[in-house]
Amino acid sequence: MLTEDEELVTNALETIVNLAPLLDLRIFSSSKPSYIKIKEKRAVAAIMGMLGSAFKAWHCAAAELIGRLIINPDNEPFLLPFVPQIHKRLVDLMSLQTIDAQAAAVGALYNLAEVNMDCRLKLANERWAIDRLLKIIKTPQTVHEVCRKAAMILESLVSEPQNRVLLLAYENAFAEILFSDGRFSDTFARILYELTSRPNNKMAAARGVWGM
Repeated sequence: MLTEDEELVTNALETIVNLAPLLDLRIFSSSKPSYIKIKEKRAVAAIMGMLGSAFKAWHCAAAELIGRLIINPDNEPFLLPFVPQIHKRLVDLMSLQTIDAQAAAVGALYNLAEVNMDCRLKLANERWAIDRLLKIIKTPQTVHEVCRKAAMILESLVSEPQNRVLLLAYENAFAEILFSDGRFSDTFARILYELTSRPNNKMAAARGVWGM
């Protein structure tokens, strides 16, 4: 049961999440008169605090907020320094047996993976990230849109040549989904093709069997 103060924070977070597509963190360094006395770094630190909270409503809202804020390129300089911590926490949230937490985590990771190469490299190397994305896709109860985004995150990761050696370890798991789940067969066909058939892949001649 939330206290009155916790409920106020929850309501405020939900409002901020709804406004997130319009938010520019540079507002915290604006020269215009304001009662707000914090800077961008402290604002992001506050979001990180919410992300690390044990309260489902808070960590789900914080994950969703990060996913929406990162869409705005002007917010990237303030969020990117926190990416390692963000990735670690979002991967943790994917392990929770709650649909809301998994959906919020996958949604945020989906947007983060689209930011730049560094984000994709860091996510691919985050412990348990690939395993938990695959587990979400394979779980029958998972919402289709969450599964779709999880699959597209994997496709985004495999587009980076530096990730391919790491992802080759999951080739059999990718092939299993390709042949057993028609919903994502196209995505995993592209993943396997990208993974094994690129000219710059040293194993291409021997393993390039996933033609499109």
